[in-house]
Amino acid sequence: MSYNSKFEEVFKKVSIDSYADFSKEMKLQWNRLKNQHYDMEKSCQFYDCKDLVCENLKNRFSVYLGNVLFDLLLKEPEQSEDKKNLFVIFSASREPSEAIPVFKRNSYMPFCPGYVLNVSDPMLSMYKQLRRGWFYGTRKEAYIEYLAVIVNRIRELLGIENRNVYFFGSSAGGYASLQISNYLDGTNHIAVNPQIDLKQTSANSMLSKLLGTTVDEKDPFRRNETSDIIKENISTNRYLIIQNLTDENHCSKHLFPMLKNLNVSELNYGLNQVHDNMLVWIYDVIGGHVAQGDRLIFSQAVYMAMRLSSPDFRMEAQDNFLFQNFSCVWRMRDWYKNVIDTK
Repeated sequence: MSYNSKFEEVFKKVSIDSYADFSKEMKLQWNRLKNQHYDMEKSCQFYDCKDLVCENLKNRFSVYLGNVLFDLLLKEPEQSEDKKNLFVIFSASREPSEAIPVFKRNSYMPFCPGYVLNVSDPMLSMYKQLRRGWFYGTRKEAYIEYLAVIVNRIRELLGIENRNVYFFGSSAGGYASLQISNYLDGTNHIAVNPQIDLKQTSANSMLSKLLGTTVDEKDPFRRNETSDIIKENISTNRYLIIQNLTDENHCSKHLFPMLKNLNVSELNYGLNQVHDNMLVWIYDVIGGHVAQGDRLIFSQAVYMAMRLSSPDFRMEAQDNFLFQNFSCVWRMRDWYKNVIDTK
């Protein structure tokens, strides 16, 4: 099944004998696409990581590793040919009204052609006052390292190769998606408006209050060295970074310094292949950091990440042409939506 299987499943051919019936069914199909979601069970089972078996990997479950409990949500693919892929979605921030655990982008799960593992940040469960926790951990434990162990265990149980594992996150979740490449070889990492440099975030305030440390201190887990981690692993791992141009802070303080660390000095609007194993998609949408797209935008990211994972991938001129056009449509759509919403 291809990346666009969900579209193929929803948009069926309709008879043109009657315009009224044709138009009505097309609108119903569009609504069905918008309403895609994944039902989540309220209860869950608890397992030690070393005791996990395939039978445990169903809907909601929690895994103990070290001194922390990880809350997970797993969707199984509908098609057997999709069982070769695993998508891992990191939740980022939470609103005060949101329940814990936080499984963000639950509605994205049907758009992934494979298993989907949605991961809640345990920092948000441990410290209820936090809005975001970067999956940081403690002085002695790095939660992203633990997550790499858990994901690797699940990957092995499902019989999935590293090259077919895709991590996805935005903002603080984008940080986690990039950071975990320090622990896994040959995997794929998608990040939207990622917080690459913790020194340029509010992490210092969190670490000072909760852990008595700062991002300036030497960290044995290298949680403050994401840019260097990417540089060291770019020959084996693949990266798709998606950045909104109107998010000046994360362009100038996160993305640009990381790219300069890779000796990249120029970008164009749309899609850029800045390295054999890295694509950067620059878009320009009202809303800055929080304008991160929706399920339809996500499906394009999945498509390109799966293309990039191919051993012989090379970006073609047509790719950038299509993504520049797609980015323009995205910009106009969101501009129209914002104008209408503010009237």
